[in-house]
Amino acid sequence: MSSPDTRRRVLDAALSCFLEDGYEQTTITRIRQRSGTSNGALFHHFPTKEAIAGALYVEAMASFHEGLWHLLRTRPGSLRTAVGAVIAHQLGWTERHAELARFVYARGHLDSEAPGGGELVELNHELTTALSRWMAPFRERGEIRPTSMVMISAIVNGPAHAIARRWLAGQLDGPLPAYANDLADAAYAALRGTPVRAGRGGPPPHTGRVTLEILADHGEVIARGRVVADLVPAVASGS
Repeated sequence: MSSPDTRRRVLDAALSCFLEDGYEQTTITRIRQRSGTSNGALFHHFPTKEAIAGALYVEAMASFHEGLWHLLRTRPGSLRTAVGAVIAHQLGWTERHAELARFVYARGHLDSEAPGGGELVELNHELTTALSRWMAPFRERGEIRPTSMVMISAIVNGPAHAIARRWLAGQLDGPLPAYANDLADAAYAALRGTPVRAGRGGPPPHTGRVTLEILADHGEVIARGRVVADLVPAVASGS
């Protein structure tokens, strides 16, 4: 059997063991037995269980990044389109690669000193730099309120991670990408610094002007101002 095939069998066997038995309970002997490889063949590729887990983690993230790199070769026409595309990819990849996603979430952050950590740091740095350039036109036009790329990433991806975790745990029904639009609306509003509009199932808001007046004790208007607000019709009680 060729060397690449052996490596693939070890990684596939390890993923199954990590998910079924847990990382701590999985031994390298169990991985070797499940992969059907010899000690020599396994240790030729991976000296430790940690090295196997690191390789799986990097492989998962490289697969996820591949779709993002494809997005970065496009020029979205709007901030909402850009945010929606990133979130749709995140949820779509998670649904298509559910086992890898479960493994990544279970392992958590891969330390830079761990096997595969240095490679992952390099992958993340290249992608973050490219994403920053991709988002730069929106920042320069003032479509994104002043903030760091760390915060932009947290705003766009953080809630999607929370939904993905619940879906992977079987706590949410239906296809995972079905949550993409609502997540994108919320992320877009947060990046813009604007309030989230009423949900798609509710009545559409109407834009109106509200006049505010400050009165003195004797009733004279001493200050007046106007604001623009989204007004949603009130629902009658008992309806």
